Amino acid sequence: MGICVSSTYQSNQKMKKTLNQKNRILITLLVTLLIWVHLAWDYFHGGIPTHYILHDDSLPGIPNWLGGIILPFFTYFLLYRIHKRLNTENINESLKKVGLRFFIAALLSTIISICFLNGIDIIDYIMGSILILAFVFPLYKSEFLLGWVIGSALTFGAIIPIVFGSMLCLLFFVLYKMGKGVIGLFKPKKV
Repeated sequence: MGICVSSTYQSNQKMKKTLNQKNRILITLLVTLLIWVHLAWDYFHGGIPTHYILHDDSLPGIPNWLGGIILPFFTYFLLYRIHKRLNTENINESLKKVGLRFFIAALLSTIISICFLNGIDIIDYIMGSILILAFVFPLYKSEFLLGWVIGSALTFGAIIPIVFGSMLCLLFFVLYKMGKGVIGLFKPKKV
């Protein structure tokens, strides 16, 4: 009986850490539905916007419908990366932590989007704070990027947040490794 309870507990712990294929597909379908509903709303209310590089109409534009094609693949790719990381042995991660990170990033990017739309000039301070936090927290993880993209896709389309967020993740990775290196210099050495 004790062995059965122990193995059941272990399998429950394993189930908590998985983001299985069915859930990844469901989340991807939900994101796809949301982005296409938003695109349909745009289409029937003045047309699908196009974002121009450097806000210059003479440069090539990126229409929001392109994000409707790319965002589902990007979402599934990031969910697969999260799944692979959660199923790695000896990792102190849980699906609850991943979800919390996702919602924090989505909330923060939504706040930035609202500030941008309303002309509130605190975006620089928010981004500066995020850069400082990147020295201490692993903000380069896939759930942060997915939250960032989904939270800001309604304002900026999907392509701009994907490109900008991917560049930020690369920068956050470098800053986090630098921060860990500096902290490592001050830790006492084990003899």
